[in-house]
Amino acid sequence: MTGATTSATDPISLLVTMTFSPEHEEAFLELATSVVEQVRANEPGTLLYMLTKDPERDHTYVWIERYRDQQALDVHSESPYMADALAQLPGWGSSPPEVLQLREVVSV
Repeated sequence: MTGATTSATDPISLLVTMTFSPEHEEAFLELATSVVEQVRANEPGTLLYMLTKDPERDHTYVWIERYRDQQALDVHSESPYMADALAQLPGWGSSPPEVLQLREVVSV
C-alpha cells in the first residue's frame, strides 16, 4: 500500500525481540514483571504491554506493545522505570534487541 501516512494520533504497535544469556534470564524476568506492573499502574495510553516467550528460540522473548498514539509511546519511553530498566539490560543480552514498529491497516 503506497501513499499511506501515519500521524501522531494513530495507534502504534511494536514488537521487540530480546535474546538473553542464560545466566541473566531469571533477572530479566523479574525486571520485566516489575516494569509490567509499573506500566499498568501509570500508563492509561498503553493499550497492550505483554511479554511472550519465543517457543522456537531458547532464551528469546518478544514484547508485544500497543499504544494509543505517539504521546502514549512517549510517556512510556520517558518514564523513570523504563530508564531504570534499560540501564540494567546492557550485558544481559546475547544480541541487540530487534524493534519492529507496525502500522495498522485494518483492525476490529
